[in-house]
Amino acid sequence: MTLKQKESISQASNIDFLPWKIWACGSFFYFFQFILRISPSIITEDLMRHFNVQSYSLGVLSAFFYNAYALMQVPIGMIVDRFGPRKILALSCLTTVIGTLIFSMAKSLSMASFGRLLIGAGSACALLGSIKLITLWFPPQRVGRLIGLTIFLGTLGASVGGAPLAFLVEKTNWQISFLLLAFLGLCLTITIWLVVKDKDHQDNPWSRPLNIENEGTSLLKGLLTIVRMPKIWIIAIYSALMYVPIAAFADLWGVPFIREMYKLDCPVAASVISMIFVGAAIGSPISTFLSDHYKTRLWPMMIAAIGSLLVYTAIIYLPGIPLSVMYILLFLAGIFYSGKILSFASICDIVPHSVSGVAIGFSNMTVMLSGVICLPLIGGLLDQFWQGQITNGLPDYTLSEWRFALLPIPLSGLIAFLLLRFIPETFPEELKGPHNSDPSN
Repeated sequence: MTLKQKESISQASNIDFLPWKIWACGSFFYFFQFILRISPSIITEDLMRHFNVQSYSLGVLSAFFYNAYALMQVPIGMIVDRFGPRKILALSCLTTVIGTLIFSMAKSLSMASFGRLLIGAGSACALLGSIKLITLWFPPQRVGRLIGLTIFLGTLGASVGGAPLAFLVEKTNWQISFLLLAFLGLCLTITIWLVVKDKDHQDNPWSRPLNIENEGTSLLKGLLTIVRMPKIWIIAIYSALMYVPIAAFADLWGVPFIREMYKLDCPVAASVISMIFVGAAIGSPISTFLSDHYKTRLWPMMIAAIGSLLVYTAIIYLPGIPLSVMYILLFLAGIFYSGKILSFASICDIVPHSVSGVAIGFSNMTVMLSGVICLPLIGGLLDQFWQGQITNGLPDYTLSEWRFALLPIPLSGLIAFLLLRFIPETFPEELKGPHNSDPSN
């Protein structure tokens, strides 16, 4: 074999592997931002003492992440569609680093809120940019599974942000822990800049042409097209309702609730809550695989809504649940959450690649509004019905107060289930083939 032939084979191998390296960079950014997203649940008492606030203020502080995340979704989607994901992903990751530094050094609640705002603004591009990379670099038959794998990595980040982060906080303090996270984020920013490459959607051999329903030759037309599609609205609202347990329970209030229920230390309680993300990590590729195998998006989404409603009702309201059973229930909660991920695949099914960033951004904005609403709502309900008991200088909420305040979580699952009758099947007809497998068979 000649040297030229060897070089040709080497170049072909690098080209084949390049999409996977690019996908990995976007997915690890999603992994990293998830650690930052759920971190307030680990340091609730530290934050309440440091800033001398109660639950509602803590909920507002945590919600600043979702405020920025939600507001940035559509603009980021338009920018990614216009300029490509490489520069935007790197700049977004750097923004999360700056926000983390500000948060770690904050002396006031307003400064900490500004840090969380920057973290949310930077994180807004993580999932959206990753999905955009997938649609540009991979064929459509792999989109659903790769979205599932991306969510898998993100939820692993949430697990890393649980018990291990709590252990690190106990061994150092929360400020030093966040400084270490900022350093990791800086390393990731440099990696994204060096590895990720842009690719024009028109160069994608799997890109399907625009049709009349989805027509949009400009970003503004694309946004207007998305807003005028009822299917996008319905799928986005379903997705937002399914995300309420993650935003309200897993990201903030779950750890203190479990600590009160079982009188546990923070690292142990965090390990219990991390089972949600372990379940979601395992369930994400499974749900997307089953969706692709049975050629349906709707059935897994329906099973997810019913399962989420039943499991969270048991977690919050059943008395005397053994701790070992609670681990299993929270794991199942994560499994059922993974069905929500198919909403992203559904949107990719019905929009052209040229506006996929805007479409995912619009949907994700709607999803993150659930955190904007529910985090302070639950904190406000806790403060409103608190009976005034104080332990170690902090409010001590009873289980009955917790159960009342957490009512929005099972209610969201119920409404999501009722909404399913208005959600159409979106699996692409061209991928079904002559032998469509029906899940009811």
